[in-house]
Amino acid sequence: MKNNDPIQEKILNAAEKRMIKFGFRKVTMDEIAADLHMSKNTIYKIFVSKEDLARALIKRLQQQLNRGLNNIEKTQKDPLTIFSDSVLFLRKLLGPWFEHFFREISIELPSVWEEFLHFRNEKILSIRTLIQKGAERGIFRQVNASIATEAYLGAVKAVTNPRFLQEENLTFEQALDAVLDLWAHGIDIKRKNRKAKT
Repeated sequence: MKNNDPIQEKILNAAEKRMIKFGFRKVTMDEIAADLHMSKNTIYKIFVSKEDLARALIKRLQQQLNRGLNNIEKTQKDPLTIFSDSVLFLRKLLGPWFEHFFREISIELPSVWEEFLHFRNEKILSIRTLIQKGAERGIFRQVNASIATEAYLGAVKAVTNPRFLQEENLTFEQALDAVLDLWAHGIDIKRKNRKAKT
């Protein structure tokens, strides 16, 4: 797969639009070709199968995530701002993928899904340094950064499971917001009320 190939990008854009809306299973290469007014053979010269196309979409998504998160870290200095901006960015970029595409990929292409989960876990583990910096500057409470990171990772793992989201009738955005609220404020209502009064 070539990088920055304009035809490849057109195919990926068309496939992304369809697969986010309808999922992996229902979308056909014929439909993508028709959207592009392009021969299906042209697509197959670049992507040998629908699975290959799905892999390329996830690879591109990971590149977009890396660029966006790196940009936030370069332009912001405050750990709390970096954390909140990163979460907002993830929420916006990943949200649309969960309703259909990720739900089906986790079943239809488990190896592709596992690769994405590995990438996600690495990104989350990088917040350990951010927690340490925040604690050093008095922005965050003095906590064990490794435990805080693992707790966050565990919660995100649970709620970004497409099956869990479907069973609980939650969007990715709702689940992520709930995790952040619990992670930042805990479940002690008295503590939360005391913080609100100060």
